[in-house]
Amino acid sequence: MKLRLFTSALLLLAAGATQAASLALVPSATAVAPNGNFTVNLVLDATDAPGAHPGLYGGAIVVTFNTTLLSFGGFVLDGDLSYFEPIEVSTNGNTQTVSFGFDNAPDTGTVGMFSFTAIGPVGSVASIGLVDADDFSGSFASYVPTYQRFYPDFVPAQVTVVPLPAGVWLLGTAVGALAVRRLRRAPR
Repeated sequence: MKLRLFTSALLLLAAGATQAASLALVPSATAVAPNGNFTVNLVLDATDAPGAHPGLYGGAIVVTFNTTLLSFGGFVLDGDLSYFEPIEVSTNGNTQTVSFGFDNAPDTGTVGMFSFTAIGPVGSVASIGLVDADDFSGSFASYVPTYQRFYPDFVPAQVTVVPLPAGVWLLGTAVGALAVRRLRRAPR
């Protein structure tokens, strides 16, 4: 009986600590041509985080990717958000990390946008990882009405490098054929 009560109490505590808040990487395209540029939005959904709603939220993240598959172009914050930790980019072997902290994010919406270029071979799948910068105690907080910690789910992204669409090849062939025809008709 005591074990059942103890287990029930633990389950209630765990349920109270569980939050459906999330921070997700959302690519503009999941299939990109070689040397194609694309963006990845960093999207916060803190509607189930503690605190008042609407509220203000902040946290620090680390984004990772393989430098043989992707080239990092930069990151831009949206709207009235601000950095509380400046952007740091570091490379270790084939892994590059981009880390920073942000403040004043609303309950839902885009925190900012990463830009990348797909440099991997056709058929490669580039994973873009996303984690809390403080893996020990967590860095995310709801600022309104008081500083309350929360632990969002982190959703990474993947992008596949695909060959150029057939229409692009067909257009290139047609333009090339017209150029050759024009050269042949030119007076000599």
